[in-house]
Amino acid sequence: MKAQRNLFTVVLTFGLWLGLILGCKSSTQRTREATNAITISAEDLYRAYESNEADADKLYQGKILIVTGTVGDTQTPEIGNPSLSFMDSRKKAIVQCFGFAADQKDAISKLKAGQTVSVRGKCMGKAVMAIPVLEDSVLQ
Repeated sequence: MKAQRNLFTVVLTFGLWLGLILGCKSSTQRTREATNAITISAEDLYRAYESNEADADKLYQGKILIVTGTVGDTQTPEIGNPSLSFMDSRKKAIVQCFGFAADQKDAISKLKAGQTVSVRGKCMGKAVMAIPVLEDSVLQ
């Protein structure tokens, strides 16, 4: 009986330490991603892709960006994740942001067209509507 209790204590202690180590690693990774994020305006990101898509992909695709721009359209569907687009001065969509967590639905629904916001996300290159796309987006 005592051997079983000792084994249980060892397994429980190991599990707690493993959880602590893995939790700290993911926290450190998120901090590193936020620190290494590239800050850019929506207009500059759009222009980079319009100017030379291959060069823009080398600079931005697959990287974490913090993009600041003017809100154009927002989508907060009943089912699925919210999204938003940044627009230029002609009210043309220039960057699309997808993959917001469901818990950001309220914040996104309160955004108004013309408002300036920043979004952190992973650049997926030029895709939807032939404009740059961010995935795993988070309002800043």
